[in-house]
Amino acid sequence: MSARPNLFLVGAPKCGTTALAQYLSEREDVFFCAPKEPFFLADDIPGLREMTFLPDEAAYLKLFEGADPARHAIVAEGSTAYLRSTRAIPAALEMSPDARFIAMLRDPVKIAHGYHMEQIYDRNEDVEDFETAWRLQDARAGGQAISPHARIPAFLQYEETARIGEQLERFFAAVPAERRLVLLQEDLLEDPRGTWLKVLDFLGLPDDGRTEFPAVNPSRKHRFPWLANLVLDPPGPLKRPVYALRAWLVRTRPPIVEKIKASLRKEQAREALSPEFEAELRALFLPEVETVEALLGRDLSAWKPRPVATAAQAAG
Repeated sequence: MSARPNLFLVGAPKCGTTALAQYLSEREDVFFCAPKEPFFLADDIPGLREMTFLPDEAAYLKLFEGADPARHAIVAEGSTAYLRSTRAIPAALEMSPDARFIAMLRDPVKIAHGYHMEQIYDRNEDVEDFETAWRLQDARAGGQAISPHARIPAFLQYEETARIGEQLERFFAAVPAERRLVLLQEDLLEDPRGTWLKVLDFLGLPDDGRTEFPAVNPSRKHRFPWLANLVLDPPGPLKRPVYALRAWLVRTRPPIVEKIKASLRKEQAREALSPEFEAELRALFLPEVETVEALLGRDLSAWKPRPVATAAQAAG
């Protein structure tokens, strides 16, 4: 019988969950499934199970069959859509009633902006300008202006993805305080060692002396978008076999394939937002930020609206 996960990294996206998953997976007492994000429990987001080739619970639990109860105190997965989903966390608790959960957060403006670039990389998004894509959300909610390569149209709703206040309220209501941990990406960047010790204490794991915390999953783009489209959204007759092959490659990670994948992508910094558009987003997300402040008891002034310099002020 396959082990069941007892730790879920639930999101939010672009907040450091990939880095934390990588650090945890390098420990001998932690088993992390591959893919890191099976997305299986977020069955209220159409298309996710098909994309990861996990049709049922048996297929999902097979991801954890390599876990050894005698060696792995922690059996984990890290699907960043779970915090957004209304059904994933209750489903996780039903499957593993004693499971622990870690949520990672950052400035919601940066979540939305970073998630847009990730959707471009995943070929789910074909509008490269973030402000343009943002203003298409209503049309896309009605099924319009969606890329023919988009597999998960719900992921194009950037505002919903970044509504971390209501997501955190739902998370706190579902998971007992002693079995949840909320981290800010800033904490991991500014005090990685202290944040790591907090994670280990929460999980009941001994200090491994780790002092190196390299960046993981930077912003990136494909060198050959046409090839990415072919692999990520294959023609109809090839879709099922290609998805199955991709799922196998993610689980097994053959070194030669990983080298080829690395050669086909390059890092790319995100385009800066205009001051006016950033101000608009900060005003929109202010209630979300205030909710997170209240729930965590932390000052998050850096996430709130800032004065916008006028053209005359900038010139003078």
